[in-house]
Amino acid sequence: MLQSLKNIFKKDSLPCAVAIIALAFGTGILSYKLFDSSPRGTQKDCLSDLFFVNPEPDCELYEKKLESMSTLQDNLEDLTKKYLTEKKANRIAVFSRDLRTRRFVGVNDTDVFVMASLLKVPLAIAYFRLSEITPDLFSQEIKHTNTNILENSSSQRVKPKEDLVFGNTYSVKELLYRMLAYSDNASAQMLSTNFVSPDYLNKVLLALGLQITKAGETENILTAKTYAGIFRTLYNASFLSRESSNKVLDILSQSTFTDGATALLPKNVKVAHKFGERIIVDEKETVIIQQLHDCGIVYAKNGDEPYTFCILTEGKKYDDLTYVIQNLSKAIFDEMSK
Repeated sequence: MLQSLKNIFKKDSLPCAVAIIALAFGTGILSYKLFDSSPRGTQKDCLSDLFFVNPEPDCELYEKKLESMSTLQDNLEDLTKKYLTEKKANRIAVFSRDLRTRRFVGVNDTDVFVMASLLKVPLAIAYFRLSEITPDLFSQEIKHTNTNILENSSSQRVKPKEDLVFGNTYSVKELLYRMLAYSDNASAQMLSTNFVSPDYLNKVLLALGLQITKAGETENILTAKTYAGIFRTLYNASFLSRESSNKVLDILSQSTFTDGATALLPKNVKVAHKFGERIIVDEKETVIIQQLHDCGIVYAKNGDEPYTFCILTEGKKYDDLTYVIQNLSKAIFDEMSK
């Protein structure tokens, strides 16, 4: 067909070409191929016969979410501006992705913050990854003998449900649970100095799209967009096995932290999430600046409408930062669960 068209466009065949093209449009042969009039974003975007891309699972849902995500983007921008103007926070970043349609929204989502306790999730992922080739890893035991761990744990503002007992021995499995569910610093420090080397952890961080601490740096950093990607990776089981991914998210769904993203959500909604806090004080123990974060997956509508979220904040007052996280989380939920 194409070769035939090329031939008829020769100079001495132009009158004939015009007649043939007119006939082709009249019969509809070319009208669909050259001028597809399907509205953008409707059924054409949901075609399932596109070989190289993941098809949209539900065209009706896809259309609905396009409008909803646009509304959510506007809402998040307005709320972020409002909270910054009211000085609830000095800096705010937020990112969220619908895990079914893969559409996402974000405000300041590439701004850099300190990872703080959010590092515990990659550390847990490193252990689960290692356990897939070392089956008895979780049954291995570590004795709590480091007094520095006690000092560092006492500085936690959001305290774990219960403290480790100095001198006692704990299994890796128990320490992983405490680290994720209670955000226990003592458990994290015991795990970070046994079995998983700094080099291995750095490789996991890089594989998850996170930056590693370089020479002379003391803090791991992140953005809302990159960290939310960890939860998408867990949901899709694209780094760990399905069983390991499910176990990590199951433990995170038992988090005892209730001051953040889950506070204003319905109590029956499952949320697998991790918070992080970083506090800087002066010599008088007065807070100079603090960061508070909460990121995870909300399984809206009994898991039928799952979405990732990551809200990072920086300011001076803990109550103000929790207010920001709670209300941004509620705004996301209200749109995502429609």
